Amino acid sequence: MGADILLKILAQSVDRAKMALSSRKRSSVRHRPYTTDYSPLTRPEYLDHPELFYRKPDPVKEVKVVRTERVKGFHHSYLTFPSPQQTPYPENNTAYGVYTTAEASGPAEWALVVLHGWGREHFKIEKKMCLTLAAQGISSLLLTLPFHQQRAPAGSWSGEYMVSGDVVRTAESFQQTIAEVQAMIPWLRQRSRRVGIFGMSLGGILAHLAMTVEPFDAGITLLAGGNSTNIVWEGRMTRYVREDIQRAGITREQLEQIWLATTPTNLAPWNLVKRLLMINGRFDEVVPVKYTLELWEALGKPPLKWYPCAHYTAYFFLRWILRDIVEFLKK
Repeated sequence: MGADILLKILAQSVDRAKMALSSRKRSSVRHRPYTTDYSPLTRPEYLDHPELFYRKPDPVKEVKVVRTERVKGFHHSYLTFPSPQQTPYPENNTAYGVYTTAEASGPAEWALVVLHGWGREHFKIEKKMCLTLAAQGISSLLLTLPFHQQRAPAGSWSGEYMVSGDVVRTAESFQQTIAEVQAMIPWLRQRSRRVGIFGMSLGGILAHLAMTVEPFDAGITLLAGGNSTNIVWEGRMTRYVREDIQRAGITREQLEQIWLATTPTNLAPWNLVKRLLMINGRFDEVVPVKYTLELWEALGKPPLKWYPCAHYTAYFFLRWILRDIVEFLKK
């Protein structure tokens, strides 16, 4: 048995164990669309004009610093601001972020908007990553995705309402994320010379969508793919989401239409970011490799770095992944 096959078996076994443990925390709630009027999501003009779906909000007028924390000579500033896209869930209408500054005074060369993965209950890993970037002179704004952590409605787990059988709410959550990112760009540009975006897993999918309406100076994605429908339909982590969608009577073909504007491959021709780096795992079963390759080709084959990992086992390569990011930004 070759080393590559052994690595694949090991990486996927660790991932599957992690997913099995995570599935025990899932609630028994069956989510279904809150409306069957899908017309606001399925307009064909979105394919040529993504800005019609992801409408640019006004800049955030007031960013509140709740507290600051000094770590290793750098600062984490914990921020809140009103979400530019309000929802029926009060907890979800305040956006949260952690701004990690690279320098005590003066603008940084780079600031990255950082978007995390689905279901994250805390940011221990993400904040360590941001500190590593700060040590290289790169500031970051780690945003909490809709319906995660403090934004999760009472009784739900972190991220439950963002990706679920309520496929309308899922699409609207994608909209809300992009609106929050865009609303904070002017704030970041006041504090750094260049602004990029870095998304991981679900955050990477969202980052690719954001790049169709915002001309970032650079874009980096980790463990992302381009076909939202097929990733949910085939990915190991989202089997119960697919089951809820099917219980609601929605077919795979119908979902492709409902998620027309939340599928990065569909909007890839309108990518506004020319400086782009994709980083992925060769054995990923959460975001199947074929949907990474589809997006890569649709984007014109930008730099793509593969690691011998699955999805969650990318953690063991973070040191090298962060090195890739720093080298890419400093070219």
